[in-house]
Amino acid sequence: MWVFGYGSLMWDGWQTKHACIRSMLAKVHGYSRAFNKASVRNWGTKDKPGPTLNLQRAEHSCRGIAFEFADHQRRALTDLLTEREGCTPLDLTICLDNGAKVVASVNIYAGRNIIKSKTIDDIASMIVKARGEKGSCISYVKSVAEKLHEMGIEDPVVSATWQAVQRAKGQFMT
Repeated sequence: MWVFGYGSLMWDGWQTKHACIRSMLAKVHGYSRAFNKASVRNWGTKDKPGPTLNLQRAEHSCRGIAFEFADHQRRALTDLLTEREGCTPLDLTICLDNGAKVVASVNIYAGRNIIKSKTIDDIASMIVKARGEKGSCISYVKSVAEKLHEMGIEDPVVSATWQAVQRAKGQFMT
């Protein structure tokens, strides 16, 4: 069984608790990262939701990390990921960095907390105003940008969003 991570699944260590066999860089084609999942607990509230990472259909591909687990763990990992991400994972074909194509579980949220039809500046404004149980949404977006950079993954959506947040933060503070 493979799981594809494109956000915090890539770096928060969850896989070590669940006997990950191996991990490697991978891509899922036809999707890109988007800050279109409204956090109303961790990084925002119902009144001021915090935009968090998700995947959306695109002509691009999204680079992330694929984690391999023993097949007998499928049910337990599906339950874990459904609870953690708020949606049932989809089975999508991904391309591992070694050229192999495998089917992986990928969480793509499509529920009621999707943020629709917002410009990047609107998203940045929401990020600057949002704060939840885990802290400010600004710190969340900054952490995502930094972690991807540390991993050598350059993502145009994340970079552009972080730049827009820095502009909005300056406007919000004045």
